[in-house]
Amino acid sequence: MNSATAAPATARYTLTYPQARPDQPRLAVRFTATADSRGTWTVERQPHGPAGRMLTGDQPRRYFGDDAQARAVSAFRGLVVREILHAAQTLGMELEPRDVRFCGAHPTIDGMDAGEWLDALGSD
Repeated sequence: MNSATAAPATARYTLTYPQARPDQPRLAVRFTATADSRGTWTVERQPHGPAGRMLTGDQPRRYFGDDAQARAVSAFRGLVVREILHAAQTLGMELEPRDVRFCGAHPTIDGMDAGEWLDALGSD
């Protein structure tokens, strides 16, 4: 399941990798961009393995100052696009970063949720 939520101070997206083989567990990666009461933005990437078990993630990225929100949104989108390109590559597809478009915090490919699009290709 792929989901996206966007609010003024929060952006979330979870990308579930297509299952290449039935015996292989599904991997999901959750991305979050949040702001605290002082205006500090934090962007996180957290992978999840079998049964939703949390795997080692990247260190959270923190952004301060007047352009903190713009920098955090840019980092969030960059992490999501990089993960989508990697997921596509595991399916033998070559996508370009420009192939992924955003509607708020929601990435799309050809007007469809990016994760659902990859899932459809993975099941062909």
